[in-house]
Amino acid sequence: MSVIMVNATNLLPYEPSTDPKPLRVSSAEETEYGSVNINVGGGITTQAWCSKITVRVPVGAGAEHLTTEGAGIRTGASTGWTPSAPAVSGGFAVITFTPARAVQFTGQIVTLTLSNIAVNRTAGQVSLAIVESSSPTNGSFTDKSAAVVVDKFPAGFVFRNFAPEKIMVENGEAAVLRWEGSDAKYTMHWGDTPAGVSLDKERVWPTPRGLTTVTGFMLRAEVTAGGSTLTHTLTTAVTVRIPDLVVRNLTVQGPATFADNVSLSNTAKDLTVAGSVRGAGSSPLRVSQPAGLKVDAALNVHGSSTFADNVAVTGSDTTTVTVTGSLRGAGSKPLRISQPAGLKVDAGLKVDAALNVAGASIFDNNVTVATGKTLRAGGPVQFAGAVQAYGSPAYRRSWPQQSVPSFGNYFHATAPTDGTLSGQVTGPTGISGSTTRLTVYTDGRYNNITPPAQPGMASFSIPLRKGQSVWIYAEVNPDLYRVFMTLTVLWFPMGQSLDLQVHSAGAPAPTAETEQGSESGPVPQEFVALNMPEEDIPEADPETARQPTDAPEPG
Repeated sequence: MSVIMVNATNLLPYEPSTDPKPLRVSSAEETEYGSVNINVGGGITTQAWCSKITVRVPVGAGAEHLTTEGAGIRTGASTGWTPSAPAVSGGFAVITFTPARAVQFTGQIVTLTLSNIAVNRTAGQVSLAIVESSSPTNGSFTDKSAAVVVDKFPAGFVFRNFAPEKIMVENGEAAVLRWEGSDAKYTMHWGDTPAGVSLDKERVWPTPRGLTTVTGFMLRAEVTAGGSTLTHTLTTAVTVRIPDLVVRNLTVQGPATFADNVSLSNTAKDLTVAGSVRGAGSSPLRVSQPAGLKVDAALNVHGSSTFADNVAVTGSDTTTVTVTGSLRGAGSKPLRISQPAGLKVDAGLKVDAALNVAGASIFDNNVTVATGKTLRAGGPVQFAGAVQAYGSPAYRRSWPQQSVPSFGNYFHATAPTDGTLSGQVTGPTGISGSTTRLTVYTDGRYNNITPPAQPGMASFSIPLRKGQSVWIYAEVNPDLYRVFMTLTVLWFPMGQSLDLQVHSAGAPAPTAETEQGSESGPVPQEFVALNMPEEDIPEADPETARQPTDAPEPG
């Protein structure tokens, strides 16, 4: 799918999608039906008003045509827009979508739906012409042209069930991915690999090296038909237990444990600590540089400190070491600072400027850096003990058959810290007459997961911020097939093992009239059939999408 700008005047962006994905042509034995949804206005960056949108569908039997039955196309649109019935003329089925009044696009998405399309028998690419009546102001509307391209794959083409053998691998372990697909050119894109990896005819692929962090995979299938290259992609991801972590900015809300060295990549960079830097357990904090620790600003030590080597104060004869409490040597011995006789301080010791420690130093109590002050390291800072970026799975829940949450009895939880929510779902997909999907709703977005035919399973991983809520529920049609569904959810907190805050697994669902914010619960969504039945196409839910113009009024 793609968006093609015919000229530089149109104001609105268009993004097409099809159902099924990919769209297949009919055969002599069976007519394939499908639908095309065109999302209008997503990601708009300029001011635009629109009074109507016209879509022209090529009618005919060629590769450049979508259907031979233009009059049979059903139409629908988002609330507030009225579609016309298709008017077939001059080799096109023409449909006009008109709002109740001119609409200003400010980021909202309007969906234009063409369904019940009897796809013709010739594979290829189809260009749907679009004419928008638009204006940068609410007036002086003019026609502007654009087009969207729809790929028609050969009859019987299959590309599905792209998933890893294991949703989580050990750090450094290779992942193995499998899929089902017809003959095509397959290319795998993964991680930060700059170019895709061409694959042979096998439908299984192990990564050439082990994974060290959460990795996304995109598999592209290409077929040449009707003089065009048809492309379809599937995506999945694999998580890594105790992954390597590379970030630009990192904020850790809770304790963090490092099991190995922590290095600053540039000696000019600062390590800033608003609170305390401590050694693990009762172990002291050690700075392993042979030259010791150089402090360019004030050093405040609130607990006992032990220096195993000399502590040098450089400067003139008037340079002062001030201690508000006591600065003592070990036991009854005097404190020595570069003097054979040592230095004994009977009053307090206060350090107003830099403290340079040329030799080894041991602090057997807390070292605290005041808020707004900086603790700098010219080389690596080493910590004794383990440091952990991801906590162990703090929450795991499995729903066996007959118990997977539904929309009226959904699972609702809140992330106590940043982390990743992962899951696996199986379902009755593939049973004739049944449709299945799992919805994960968070941050104002619906993430729909379709499980493959049993015994396969679908997996998902979604990052959550601290305080972000998530709702999970399954939709099965007919509902009696819910007994075949299972669901497992895993919560991986970042920084510490904080349990997922579960609010409800049986609260009443909000209604479509409930005001929805970015953290509000989900509303009922249109249920789109995953397998196209031979006898008819299910109608859109009247609560969330306008009925096709030739559909009966809801009773």
